[in-house]
Amino acid sequence: MKLLYIITNISGAGGMERILLLKSGYLAEHYSYDIHILITNPVDVPIHYKIHEGIKLHTIAPIKSNTLSYYISYKKLINEAVTEITPDVVIMCDNGLKSFLLPFIIKRKLPLVYERHVTKYKKEKPDKSRLASLFKDNIKSIFMDFCAKRYHKFIAVTTDGAQEWESKNVEVIPNPLWLITDKSADLQSKRLISIGRHDYQKGYDRLFVIWKRIVEKYPDWQLDIYGSSNSAYDIMSMAKKQGITTGINFYNPVADIESVYRNASGCLMASRYEGFGMVLLEAAACGVPSVAFDCPVGPKDIITNGKDGFLIKDGDVKAFVSAVGKLIEDEELRKEIGRNAKQKAKNFAIEPIMEKWDNLFKSLVKN
Repeated sequence: MKLLYIITNISGAGGMERILLLKSGYLAEHYSYDIHILITNPVDVPIHYKIHEGIKLHTIAPIKSNTLSYYISYKKLINEAVTEITPDVVIMCDNGLKSFLLPFIIKRKLPLVYERHVTKYKKEKPDKSRLASLFKDNIKSIFMDFCAKRYHKFIAVTTDGAQEWESKNVEVIPNPLWLITDKSADLQSKRLISIGRHDYQKGYDRLFVIWKRIVEKYPDWQLDIYGSSNSAYDIMSMAKKQGITTGINFYNPVADIESVYRNASGCLMASRYEGFGMVLLEAAACGVPSVAFDCPVGPKDIITNGKDGFLIKDGDVKAFVSAVGKLIEDEELRKEIGRNAKQKAKNFAIEPIMEKWDNLFKSLVKN
Protein backbone atom coordinates (compact mmCIF):
# COMPACT_ATOMS: atom_id res chain seq x y z
CA MET A 1 0.00 0.00 0.00
CA LYS A 2 1.22 3.48 -0.86
CA LEU A 3 0.82 6.32 1.65
CA LEU A 4 1.35 10.03 1.08
CA TYR A 5 1.99 12.19 4.16
CA ILE A 6 1.71 15.97 3.76
CA ILE A 7 3.61 18.20 6.20
CA THR A 8 5.06 21.71 6.14
CA ASN A 9 8.62 20.45 6.77
CA ILE A 10 10.53 17.73 8.60
CA SER A 11 13.70 19.67 9.36
CA GLY A 12 12.83 20.76 12.87
CA ALA A 13 13.68 19.06 16.15
CA GLY A 14 10.06 19.06 17.28
CA GLY A 15 7.83 16.23 18.39
CA MET A 16 5.67 16.09 15.27
CA GLU A 17 8.66 15.72 12.96
CA ARG A 18 10.09 12.95 15.13
CA ILE A 19 6.78 11.08 15.36
CA LEU A 20 6.05 11.28 11.63
CA LEU A 21 9.47 9.87 10.74
CA LEU A 22 9.18 7.21 13.46
CA LYS A 23 5.75 5.99 12.35
CA SER A 24 6.39 6.16 8.62
CA GLY A 25 9.70 4.34 9.04
CA TYR A 26 8.00 1.65 11.13
CA LEU A 27 5.27 1.17 8.51
CA ALA A 28 7.89 0.88 5.78
CA GLU A 29 10.03 -1.62 7.70
CA HIS A 30 7.45 -3.79 9.47
CA TYR A 31 4.43 -3.57 7.17
CA SER A 32 6.17 -3.01 3.81
CA TYR A 33 4.27 0.22 3.11
CA ASP A 34 5.47 2.43 0.26
CA ILE A 35 5.89 5.75 2.09
CA HIS A 36 6.02 9.19 0.47
CA ILE A 37 6.32 12.48 2.35
CA LEU A 38 5.36 15.74 0.64
CA ILE A 39 6.98 18.84 2.18
CA THR A 40 5.00 22.00 1.44
CA ASN A 41 7.22 24.62 3.07
CA PRO A 42 10.83 23.48 2.60
CA VAL A 43 13.52 25.25 4.64
CA ASP A 44 17.27 25.22 4.18
CA VAL A 45 17.94 23.43 7.47
CA PRO A 46 19.46 19.94 7.90
CA ILE A 47 16.98 17.21 8.86
CA HIS A 48 17.42 16.57 12.59
CA TYR A 49 16.08 13.01 12.78
CA LYS A 50 16.98 9.82 10.95
CA ILE A 51 14.89 8.93 7.89
CA HIS A 52 14.19 5.32 6.96
CA GLU A 53 15.88 4.44 3.67
CA GLY A 54 12.57 3.33 2.16
CA ILE A 55 10.90 6.74 2.52
CA LYS A 56 10.68 8.99 -0.54
CA LEU A 57 10.70 12.75 -0.01
CA HIS A 58 9.00 15.27 -2.30
CA THR A 59 8.85 19.06 -2.04
CA ILE A 60 6.64 21.79 -3.44
CA ALA A 61 7.07 25.57 -3.14
CA PRO A 62 3.76 27.43 -3.50
CA ILE A 63 3.86 31.09 -4.56
CA LYS A 64 3.71 33.34 -1.49
CA SER A 65 2.92 36.76 -3.00
CA ASN A 66 -0.58 36.90 -1.49
CA THR A 67 -3.20 34.60 0.06
CA LEU A 68 -5.14 33.96 -3.15
CA SER A 69 -2.10 33.26 -5.32
CA TYR A 70 -0.72 31.01 -2.59
CA TYR A 71 -3.94 28.98 -2.42
CA ILE A 72 -4.15 28.61 -6.22
CA SER A 73 -0.51 27.56 -6.39
CA TYR A 74 -0.85 25.23 -3.38
CA LYS A 75 -3.91 23.52 -4.88
CA LYS A 76 -2.20 23.05 -8.25
CA LEU A 77 1.02 21.65 -6.79
CA ILE A 78 -0.79 19.30 -4.37
CA ASN A 79 -2.81 17.80 -7.22
CA GLU A 80 0.27 17.45 -9.41
CA ALA A 81 2.04 15.60 -6.60
CA VAL A 82 -0.94 13.30 -6.00
CA THR A 83 -1.17 12.53 -9.73
CA GLU A 84 2.55 11.73 -9.86
CA ILE A 85 2.71 9.65 -6.65
CA THR A 86 -0.71 7.90 -6.99
CA PRO A 87 -1.16 7.15 -3.27
CA ASP A 88 -3.80 4.81 -1.85
CA VAL A 89 -4.27 7.05 1.21
CA VAL A 90 -3.33 10.69 1.88
CA ILE A 91 -2.53 11.77 5.46
CA MET A 92 -2.42 15.47 6.35
CA CYS A 93 -0.02 16.34 9.20
CA ASP A 94 -0.08 20.14 8.93
CA ASN A 95 -1.53 21.95 11.96
CA GLY A 96 -2.28 25.14 10.03
CA LEU A 97 -5.68 26.32 8.79
CA LYS A 98 -4.90 25.41 5.18
CA SER A 99 -4.79 21.74 6.17
CA PHE A 100 -8.57 21.81 6.55
CA LEU A 101 -8.94 22.65 2.86
CA LEU A 102 -7.44 19.38 1.59
CA PRO A 103 -10.82 17.63 1.06
CA PHE A 104 -11.79 20.51 -1.25
CA ILE A 105 -8.43 20.60 -3.03
CA ILE A 106 -7.71 17.02 -4.09
CA LYS A 107 -9.52 16.14 -7.30
CA ARG A 108 -9.04 12.37 -7.14
CA LYS A 109 -11.32 10.29 -4.94
CA LEU A 110 -8.96 9.04 -2.24
CA PRO A 111 -9.25 8.18 1.46
CA LEU A 112 -8.15 11.29 3.35
CA VAL A 113 -6.89 11.26 6.94
CA TYR A 114 -6.18 14.28 9.10
CA GLU A 115 -3.64 13.64 11.86
CA ARG A 116 -4.04 16.48 14.37
CA HIS A 117 -1.06 17.16 16.62
CA VAL A 118 -2.22 20.22 18.53
CA THR A 119 -5.24 21.54 20.39
CA LYS A 120 -8.01 23.12 18.35
CA TYR A 121 -7.54 26.35 20.32
CA LYS A 122 -3.86 27.00 19.69
CA LYS A 123 -2.59 30.59 19.82
CA GLU A 124 0.75 31.83 18.59
CA LYS A 125 0.72 35.12 20.53
CA PRO A 126 -1.22 36.85 23.33
CA ASP A 127 -4.68 38.26 22.61
CA LYS A 128 -4.86 42.04 22.22
CA SER A 129 -8.63 42.14 22.60
CA ARG A 130 -10.50 39.39 24.42
CA LEU A 131 -13.81 40.16 22.68
CA ALA A 132 -12.25 40.20 19.21
CA SER A 133 -10.36 37.02 20.04
CA LEU A 134 -13.54 35.21 21.11
CA PHE A 135 -15.26 36.21 17.86
CA LYS A 136 -12.27 35.12 15.78
CA ASP A 137 -11.94 31.83 17.68
CA ASN A 138 -15.63 31.02 17.16
CA ILE A 139 -15.40 31.66 13.42
CA LYS A 140 -12.27 29.50 13.18
CA SER A 141 -13.92 26.73 15.20
CA ILE A 142 -16.99 26.65 12.94
CA PHE A 143 -14.77 26.58 9.85
CA MET A 144 -12.55 23.81 11.22
CA ASP A 145 -15.49 21.66 12.35
CA PHE A 146 -17.13 22.00 8.94
CA CYS A 147 -13.96 20.98 7.11
CA ALA A 148 -12.93 18.24 9.56
CA LYS A 149 -16.10 16.31 8.75
CA ARG A 150 -15.00 16.10 5.10
CA TYR A 151 -12.05 13.88 5.99
CA HIS A 152 -12.70 10.14 6.00
CA LYS A 153 -10.89 9.90 9.35
CA PHE A 154 -9.80 12.57 11.79
CA ILE A 155 -7.14 11.30 14.19
CA ALA A 156 -6.55 12.95 17.54
CA VAL A 157 -3.57 11.84 19.62
CA THR A 158 -5.28 12.42 23.00
CA THR A 159 -8.74 11.81 24.45
CA ASP A 160 -9.14 15.49 25.36
CA GLY A 161 -8.09 16.44 21.85
CA ALA A 162 -10.76 14.19 20.35
CA GLN A 163 -13.47 15.80 22.47
CA GLU A 164 -12.71 19.21 20.95
CA TRP A 165 -14.11 18.14 17.58
CA GLU A 166 -17.79 17.87 16.65
CA SER A 167 -17.48 15.05 14.17
CA LYS A 168 -18.29 11.33 14.08
CA ASN A 169 -15.14 10.52 12.11
CA VAL A 170 -12.82 11.29 15.06
CA GLU A 171 -10.68 8.49 16.45
CA VAL A 172 -7.92 8.50 19.08
CA ILE A 173 -4.55 6.95 18.24
CA PRO A 174 -1.84 8.16 20.64
CA ASN A 175 1.71 8.89 19.64
CA PRO A 176 4.07 5.96 20.16
CA LEU A 177 7.10 6.15 22.41
CA TRP A 178 10.32 6.25 20.44
CA LEU A 179 12.73 6.26 23.39
CA ILE A 180 13.13 2.67 24.58
CA THR A 181 15.63 2.11 27.38
CA ASP A 182 16.07 -0.19 30.38
CA LYS A 183 18.18 2.45 32.09
CA SER A 184 16.73 5.11 34.37
CA ALA A 185 17.98 8.39 35.75
CA ASP A 186 19.44 8.04 39.24
CA LEU A 187 17.74 11.35 40.17
CA GLN A 188 20.76 12.42 42.22
CA SER A 189 21.71 15.56 40.29
CA LYS A 190 20.52 18.98 41.39
CA ARG A 191 19.37 19.61 37.86
CA LEU A 192 15.91 20.08 36.32
CA ILE A 193 15.18 20.31 32.60
CA SER A 194 12.65 21.89 30.27
CA ILE A 195 12.59 20.97 26.59
CA GLY A 196 10.85 22.73 23.73
CA ARG A 197 11.26 25.37 21.04
CA HIS A 198 11.33 29.00 22.11
CA ASP A 199 7.84 30.37 21.47
CA TYR A 200 4.66 31.62 23.12
CA GLN A 201 3.10 28.14 23.18
CA LYS A 202 5.77 26.67 25.44
CA GLY A 203 5.10 29.22 28.18
CA TYR A 204 8.66 30.12 29.12
CA ASP A 205 7.42 33.41 30.58
CA ARG A 206 5.34 31.33 33.02
CA LEU A 207 8.26 29.00 33.68
CA PHE A 208 10.55 31.89 34.59
CA VAL A 209 8.09 33.20 37.18
CA ILE A 210 8.14 29.71 38.68
CA TRP A 211 11.88 29.26 38.46
CA LYS A 212 12.64 32.62 40.07
CA ARG A 213 10.83 31.43 43.20
CA ILE A 214 12.50 28.01 43.07
CA VAL A 215 16.05 29.25 42.63
CA GLU A 216 15.63 31.77 45.47
CA LYS A 217 14.75 28.91 47.83
CA TYR A 218 17.08 26.28 46.33
CA PRO A 219 20.07 28.26 44.94
CA ASP A 220 22.18 25.15 44.37
CA TRP A 221 19.72 23.75 41.79
CA GLN A 222 20.00 24.36 38.04
CA LEU A 223 17.42 24.57 35.25
CA ASP A 224 18.64 23.43 31.83
CA ILE A 225 16.51 24.53 28.86
CA TYR A 226 16.90 22.75 25.51
CA GLY A 227 15.24 24.12 22.40
CA SER A 228 15.58 25.96 19.10
CA SER A 229 16.10 29.70 19.59
CA ASN A 230 13.78 32.28 18.09
CA SER A 231 14.79 35.92 17.57
CA ALA A 232 11.13 36.93 17.73
CA TYR A 233 10.75 35.28 21.14
CA ASP A 234 13.99 35.85 23.05
CA ILE A 235 13.67 33.77 26.20
CA MET A 236 17.17 34.64 27.42
CA SER A 237 16.23 38.32 27.60
CA MET A 238 12.93 37.30 29.15
CA ALA A 239 14.75 35.47 31.94
CA LYS A 240 16.98 38.48 32.63
CA LYS A 241 13.94 40.77 32.85
CA GLN A 242 12.56 38.41 35.49
CA GLY A 243 15.80 38.95 37.41
CA ILE A 244 17.06 35.40 36.78
CA THR A 245 20.81 35.61 36.25
CA THR A 246 21.95 32.38 37.91
CA GLY A 247 20.74 28.81 38.09
CA ILE A 248 19.60 28.67 34.46
CA ASN A 249 21.31 27.39 31.30
CA PHE A 250 20.24 27.46 27.64
CA TYR A 251 21.16 24.82 25.06
CA ASN A 252 20.33 24.08 21.44
CA PRO A 253 18.58 20.78 20.60
CA VAL A 254 20.92 17.79 20.92
CA ALA A 255 20.92 14.43 19.17
CA ASP A 256 21.55 12.46 22.36
CA ILE A 257 18.50 13.69 24.27
CA GLU A 258 18.37 10.46 26.30
CA SER A 259 21.53 11.49 28.16
CA VAL A 260 19.90 14.82 28.99
CA TYR A 261 16.94 13.08 30.60
CA ARG A 262 19.09 10.57 32.46
CA ASN A 263 21.21 13.33 34.00
CA ALA A 264 18.15 15.21 35.28
CA SER A 265 16.13 14.86 38.47
CA GLY A 266 12.93 16.34 37.10
CA CYS A 267 11.25 17.74 33.99
CA LEU A 268 9.17 20.94 33.94
CA MET A 269 6.52 21.86 31.35
CA ALA A 270 4.75 25.23 31.55
CA SER A 271 3.13 25.12 28.10
CA ARG A 272 -0.05 27.07 27.36
CA TYR A 273 -1.18 24.27 25.08
CA GLU A 274 0.17 21.08 23.58
CA GLY A 275 -0.87 18.48 21.07
CA PHE A 276 0.40 15.54 23.05
CA GLY A 277 3.34 16.39 25.31
CA MET A 278 5.98 14.00 23.98
CA VAL A 279 8.60 15.50 26.30
CA LEU A 280 6.64 14.19 29.30
CA LEU A 281 6.57 10.70 27.81
CA GLU A 282 10.28 10.78 26.99
CA ALA A 283 11.07 11.85 30.55
CA ALA A 284 8.84 9.07 31.89
CA ALA A 285 10.67 6.49 29.76
CA CYS A 286 13.88 7.51 31.53
CA GLY A 287 12.27 7.37 34.97
CA VAL A 288 12.27 11.15 35.37
CA PRO A 289 9.32 12.70 37.25
CA SER A 290 7.58 15.65 35.57
CA VAL A 291 5.62 18.67 36.72
CA ALA A 292 3.28 20.13 34.09
CA PHE A 293 0.35 22.49 33.80
CA ASP A 294 -2.90 20.73 32.89
CA CYS A 295 -3.06 22.65 29.63
CA PRO A 296 -5.06 21.63 26.56
CA VAL A 297 -4.26 18.98 25.42
CA GLY A 298 -2.00 16.04 26.29
CA PRO A 299 -0.47 16.19 29.77
CA LYS A 300 -3.61 14.66 31.30
CA ASP A 301 -3.20 11.57 29.09
CA ILE A 302 0.37 11.04 30.32
CA ILE A 303 0.37 12.16 33.97
CA THR A 304 -1.79 10.87 36.81
CA ASN A 305 -1.39 13.62 39.40
CA GLY A 306 0.59 12.58 42.46
CA LYS A 307 1.29 9.08 41.15
CA ASP A 308 3.55 9.31 38.11
CA GLY A 309 4.04 13.08 38.04
CA PHE A 310 2.40 16.31 39.12
CA LEU A 311 -0.41 17.76 37.00
CA ILE A 312 -1.07 21.35 38.06
CA LYS A 313 -4.19 23.42 37.42
CA ASP A 314 -3.37 25.52 34.37
CA GLY A 315 -1.78 28.80 35.42
CA ASP A 316 -1.54 28.00 39.15
CA VAL A 317 2.04 29.14 39.70
CA LYS A 318 1.91 28.67 43.47
CA ALA A 319 0.88 25.00 43.16
CA PHE A 320 3.53 24.42 40.48
CA VAL A 321 6.26 25.85 42.72
CA SER A 322 5.03 23.71 45.60
CA ALA A 323 5.17 20.52 43.50
CA VAL A 324 8.70 21.27 42.29
CA GLY A 325 9.72 21.94 45.89
CA LYS A 326 8.40 18.53 46.94
CA LEU A 327 10.50 16.80 44.28
CA ILE A 328 13.60 18.76 45.25
CA GLU A 329 13.27 18.09 48.97
CA ASP A 330 12.14 14.45 48.90
CA GLU A 331 14.50 12.06 47.12
CA GLU A 332 12.33 9.02 47.87
CA LEU A 333 9.30 10.76 46.36
CA ARG A 334 11.34 11.56 43.24
CA LYS A 335 12.31 7.92 42.89
CA GLU A 336 8.81 6.59 43.52
CA ILE A 337 7.22 8.91 40.97
CA GLY A 338 10.04 8.19 38.52
CA ARG A 339 9.43 4.43 38.80
CA ASN A 340 5.69 4.89 38.28
CA ALA A 341 6.30 7.16 35.31
CA LYS A 342 8.56 4.58 33.66
CA GLN A 343 5.83 1.97 34.09
CA LYS A 344 3.23 4.36 32.63
CA ALA A 345 5.41 4.92 29.55
CA LYS A 346 4.95 1.25 28.61
CA ASN A 347 1.32 2.07 27.71
CA PHE A 348 2.67 3.87 24.66
CA ALA A 349 4.65 0.98 23.14
CA ILE A 350 4.93 1.35 19.38
CA GLU A 351 3.75 -2.13 18.31
CA PRO A 352 0.03 -1.95 19.28
CA ILE A 353 -0.20 1.68 18.20
CA MET A 354 1.15 0.98 14.73
CA GLU A 355 -1.16 -2.02 14.45
CA LYS A 356 -4.04 0.45 14.86
CA TRP A 357 -2.68 2.55 12.02
CA ASP A 358 -2.27 -0.49 9.79
CA ASN A 359 -5.85 -1.58 10.48
CA LEU A 360 -7.11 1.94 9.80
CA PHE A 361 -5.39 2.22 6.43
CA LYS A 362 -6.55 -1.23 5.34
CA SER A 363 -10.15 -0.48 6.30
CA LEU A 364 -10.10 2.83 4.41
CA VAL A 365 -8.80 1.23 1.23
CA LYS A 366 -11.21 -1.69 1.53
CA ASN A 367 -14.21 0.60 1.91
